[in-house]
Amino acid sequence: MSVSKRDELLAKFFSFEGKPSALDGINVVEISKSNLVGSMVGGLLRELGAEVVKVESPGDSTREISPYGARIKGVGIPYLIENVGKKIVHLDLENEKDREELKSLLLSCDVVIDATKPGYLDSIGLGYRDISSKNPKVVYLAISPYGHFSKESKELCNIPDSDLTAQARNGYPSLIGNPSVRPIPLRAGIWAAWSMAAICAVTGVLIALYERLRSGKGQFIDVATHEALAAVHQFPIIVGFLFGRSRPQYGFIDYILYPFGVYKTRDGYITIATPYDTDFRAFLKLINRWDLEPDWRYATDRVTDDVDRIVELDKEVRKELSKFSTNELIKRATRRGFLPEAFRRLVGRPIIVRSYTLKETLSEKHWYIRSSLLKANINGKEMLVPNSPFRMSETPGRMPIEKLKEHL
Repeated sequence: MSVSKRDELLAKFFSFEGKPSALDGINVVEISKSNLVGSMVGGLLRELGAEVVKVESPGDSTREISPYGARIKGVGIPYLIENVGKKIVHLDLENEKDREELKSLLLSCDVVIDATKPGYLDSIGLGYRDISSKNPKVVYLAISPYGHFSKESKELCNIPDSDLTAQARNGYPSLIGNPSVRPIPLRAGIWAAWSMAAICAVTGVLIALYERLRSGKGQFIDVATHEALAAVHQFPIIVGFLFGRSRPQYGFIDYILYPFGVYKTRDGYITIATPYDTDFRAFLKLINRWDLEPDWRYATDRVTDDVDRIVELDKEVRKELSKFSTNELIKRATRRGFLPEAFRRLVGRPIIVRSYTLKETLSEKHWYIRSSLLKANINGKEMLVPNSPFRMSETPGRMPIEKLKEHL
């Protein structure tokens, strides 16, 4: 079968035309106030087919959030992306009549997204206990910086949520950054904590909906954005325990493998991974530095709590890589072929791929063939929008870009 024919068949296989959505018939009420992560959760559920009603209250600033000041008719790009396809209702929750309208929505919905200050909806009679007593099937998601219980959660509940503070409180910045260049905590990519919190929250909602099919009961889900990055701490905590002390900043050096990261070549950047010892030894041959092999032969030689020692190897490797062009290194690696796993463990094959800039990624036809990126025309200007990440043959996710203009 030709590549073009195969692509055509697969595109049809994963198309969403005439196919149902996984959450068809599920009604969601999102009360996110100025908390964008609540909107992210509602957006992901909407992509899966849920009908999402977003409650906007006076003082909601999410329309204005926009990195680098990118706005369309005064509306921030994040607001447009996360809320496209939702029904927006404007309710002042300090107004008794509006509260009754919200109560009516909450008593008839399947999922509540409460991204307000912990305890606020409880204080006005619209919290989980009030709603679940009359709507026992409701799946109630509460998402906040510190969660809805513990002494500290109560003491810090007035601090507004932000991705930056979520990262800082979690300790994540202390693990990244290059200690030899900038030995201070470094913020991760934009909205790393919020994105992880949203994924955790959506996963919780889907699990609760599945459980409801069996038990007929809803439940309360508590997600703290400041702990959502905890999954990232697995190796630092475990390895730190084994070495008897906390892991320091490693920068471009991985906790477990070496080399395993981004490296500068003569004309660009590449990403290298050597999962097995044989991969590492094959890599040394590839860069003509077999003289390093005796001192760094095994993973136990390369995984150490002595950062200065591993930096010695890193300096030598980076010095050699800077002599090669990107294409030359990739070509040398691919000469070893794509070996079956059993053979690869014996002879080794380092994984070397080109590190793309965002501009280069956006120009790749591959992502448009897969519909990973969609093109929308807004006010005569072409805008690229990430498509839904839910690629499924029977119930695919949908990003309704044709509705973007409704929020302007």
